[in-house]
Amino acid sequence: MVLKRGDNNELVKKVQAVLGVEQVGNFGPKTEEAVKAWQTKNGLTPDGVVGPATLAKMGIIVEAKAAPAAAKPAATKFSREQVETAVKTKGYKWFEGGDYTLNIVGVRNASTGQKVTNVFDDHITLSYTVGGEKKFHCWPATTDPGTKGVMQYGNKAGVARLVEGQYIDSHIMRLHAGKYEALGQNKPVKVFRDPNKDMIYDEKSIQEGVFGINIHKAGADSTYVENWSEGCQVFKRSADFEEFMAICRKAKAANGNKFSYTLIESSDIK
Repeated sequence: MVLKRGDNNELVKKVQAVLGVEQVGNFGPKTEEAVKAWQTKNGLTPDGVVGPATLAKMGIIVEAKAAPAAAKPAATKFSREQVETAVKTKGYKWFEGGDYTLNIVGVRNASTGQKVTNVFDDHITLSYTVGGEKKFHCWPATTDPGTKGVMQYGNKAGVARLVEGQYIDSHIMRLHAGKYEALGQNKPVKVFRDPNKDMIYDEKSIQEGVFGINIHKAGADSTYVENWSEGCQVFKRSADFEEFMAICRKAKAANGNKFSYTLIESSDIK
């Protein structure tokens, strides 16, 4: 901790109390001169700056602040059992059968309402069975368009936001934007359209069709959605997406090139 001219806080008041000057908390020119005089008197370099040596000599103890905790990867928020129960409670189909019969379920964060958050605060989950063993994954993602997606979208009807529901055989494995393998929309889905760009998703206008609502990745570990999504379901981390796609490739080999997608809200999970 170092105090110098221009600082204004409670610690300055403690220094001023030792100096015998008015305790206003503002480190002004008078306090600086008083510090220099005090430092000279106590055998310290009279620089007018209250550093560790001066604080120690004054008998002022400064508690060290704990270092900020290292950022942790997003934790798994939901269990397979929770997601399965929610899907069945909604009256949707839970796919069961042989190995790599996939249940791809997006979980939209309901706590943010209709606000454009521009962050990856949703999840994409994957449930399936291999050799009788149940498998489950839950990855951070977005099911909503980001800020740039909303503001810069060229369609006059406005950016698309997928309507919660179940879309049977809605996707196939193919190139996303001609660049890399992903799950591309192949059958109609329902979307809300938001034409007024007020940073609140509009849920009044619904269209149904094939709009390119793909399931793909953002960057290595993206912080903001921006235009990574203009309606697509997008993984926050590319490594998570690659893990997802490796499983999808096995599912394609076992069951054919068709994938269903179900979107629910976090409030559906009890």
